[in-house]
Amino acid sequence: MGGKYVPALTHRIHKMNEHAAENEKINLKGMAIGNGLSDPLHQLKYGDYLFQLGLIDANGRDLFHEYEKRGVDAINKRDFNAAFDIFDELINMDQLPSGSLFKNLTGFETYFNYLKSTDSGIDDNNMGKFLQRADVRKAIHVGNCTFHDTSGENKVEEHLKLDVMDTVAPWVSEILAEYRVCIYNGQLDVIVAYPLTVNYLSQLKFKDREAYLKAPRYVWRVDKDIAGYAKEAGNLVEVMVRNAGHMVPADQPKWAMDLITRLTSGKSFAVNP
Repeated sequence: MGGKYVPALTHRIHKMNEHAAENEKINLKGMAIGNGLSDPLHQLKYGDYLFQLGLIDANGRDLFHEYEKRGVDAINKRDFNAAFDIFDELINMDQLPSGSLFKNLTGFETYFNYLKSTDSGIDDNNMGKFLQRADVRKAIHVGNCTFHDTSGENKVEEHLKLDVMDTVAPWVSEILAEYRVCIYNGQLDVIVAYPLTVNYLSQLKFKDREAYLKAPRYVWRVDKDIAGYAKEAGNLVEVMVRNAGHMVPADQPKWAMDLITRLTSGKSFAVNP
């Protein structure tokens, strides 16, 4: 849900700053979204991608297209509950005992990295323990609120269900008019794949859209390694991180640090060490 709550939080701060006294404004400089589902209408395009990877055949691709069309129809009708259920059927295997279309056609147990067919072994329990530490609770201002992990009833997802398949593209456009925005994706992700994000960005209405569509693509290097590729246009920075899946900082921590450092320091991806 980072593709939704990062723009939502950034947009909220932006609007608050418009009406705040100068000494009360939050020092907002920009935002970064990694592998974010921000505009499902234009990101629900799995069939061609998986076919080109060789993970499904032409028959599977056509079946994916049928599900995708149903999902787009539901989104256009603003029936986000139905759209979410179709998304589950299509790829979000966690919610279905029978498995998603993606799982049943590919045999994959995970959709975070297409080089890994099974779970990477990352233990979410450690994250839960970390978030419930007294000092962490204090730092993130949650007090004694009950922590809900995803191994049981996922109450957070239930509350956010109607938001998942809606769009925040208008907020992203508004933010781009004022702040630097980095949209990055791991090369190997399936659930929010790089080509799906590019499709949404190419449809995005913002003042530098034409410049983005014509922008040169830079080879981004970190210590002479090819970390990925980047485009820049106005306030938009679009990055593909090589050899990383959905969890870019976990797969390529050194390159992820360089990415965020460039963003926060205002350094261009066109400049390599």
